[in-house]
Amino acid sequence: MNGRVLVVDDEADIVDVLCFALESAGYETRATGRGDDALAISAEWHPDLVILDIGLPGLSGLEVCPRLTEAGVPVLVLSSHDRDDEVVEGLEVGAEDYVTKPFNHKELLLRVGKIIRRTRANAAEELVTAGDITVDLRRREVRVGGQEVHLTPTEFGIVALLARNPGQPVEVETLLREVWGTAEWTNGDEMVKVNIRRLRKKIEPDPQHPRYLLNRWGQGYLLADRPSAGQ
Repeated sequence: MNGRVLVVDDEADIVDVLCFALESAGYETRATGRGDDALAISAEWHPDLVILDIGLPGLSGLEVCPRLTEAGVPVLVLSSHDRDDEVVEGLEVGAEDYVTKPFNHKELLLRVGKIIRRTRANAAEELVTAGDITVDLRRREVRVGGQEVHLTPTEFGIVALLARNPGQPVEVETLLREVWGTAEWTNGDEMVKVNIRRLRKKIEPDPQHPRYLLNRWGQGYLLADRPSAGQ
């Protein structure tokens, strides 16, 4: 299967054509003609892409699109050939690309494939794994052994910065500047230490002998790209 595509259009003929073309190309599809249903299906089914008609009745495509993209779902908008303003509005609210009706099947499939490949590549770059710890930078989630760990915004900011530099020490001054907004803190070292201690209690099997969140004397802190024997 090449991926999951949710088709959202209130014209049954368009839906049938789109679903047939997508399924023939190896995609799994679902379809609806309502914007509110699209949001519900997306939340439950987690499609790789939503093909979204702008001119939906009720909750319009322009209202649905930003809510999908905020949830991390890429959108390709459908627009009538004589409505360039719809295309511009769709792109402004977060759509990745667009096609106009009537559309060329081959061109549509090329655009669908390109968006899904790009999204997957970006997602791979935003997912950092160190042993049992997974940091999802896009969703702002940290999981240990598959279980989500609830972090404060500051704690996640520290983990995210370290995850973007796996295995590389990050200086305390850099942590203060990037997470707290300034390195000019009188007790900055202690602030970082307190948050590191809290983080270790949440993500380390043995906080007294950390294997992931390590300190390199004189260099800073790092997220080990593989678990160490413990400090």
